[in-house]
Amino acid sequence: MTDTEGRLLGPFGLMLISPAIGAAVQQLGAALRFDKILPTRTRELAILAIAAHRQSQFEWLAHENAARAAGITDLQLQALLDGEEPKGMEDAELTALRVVKQLLANGELDDEGYVRAESNLGTESVAVIVWLVGYYEMLATALATFRPPLHAKDQK
Repeated sequence: MTDTEGRLLGPFGLMLISPAIGAAVQQLGAALRFDKILPTRTRELAILAIAAHRQSQFEWLAHENAARAAGITDLQLQALLDGEEPKGMEDAELTALRVVKQLLANGELDDEGYVRAESNLGTESVAVIVWLVGYYEMLATALATFRPPLHAKDQK
């Protein structure tokens, strides 16, 4: 995610504003991206649901191809953009999306949602989704605040 001159695009360049904090943020991102607890498809669905909710164009662009590679269809992507539940999801995927949606809307998971999520996904997966939502919300906030270029051609 660099421009033609090797400059970092999106949130990665922003992490250099405060290198110590940026390094910690990057470590968290790597842990979430390469974690094996959530299936890739579930993780990408969750990330894109957050990107759509926050209208984070960079995060959408950064994860759209990974979602397609994980088998998410154009119709399912469009449903996420429209704030709807995509058709053709497995129960665990729908549960994960509902957790994400509730966390984004309320900042917490109610007791009924937690019991359902824990039953369908397991406690560790619920924890990963909570951290994932917090991380991508943080990135969306930084991107909205500092407004870095999305593409190399946008560099000044």
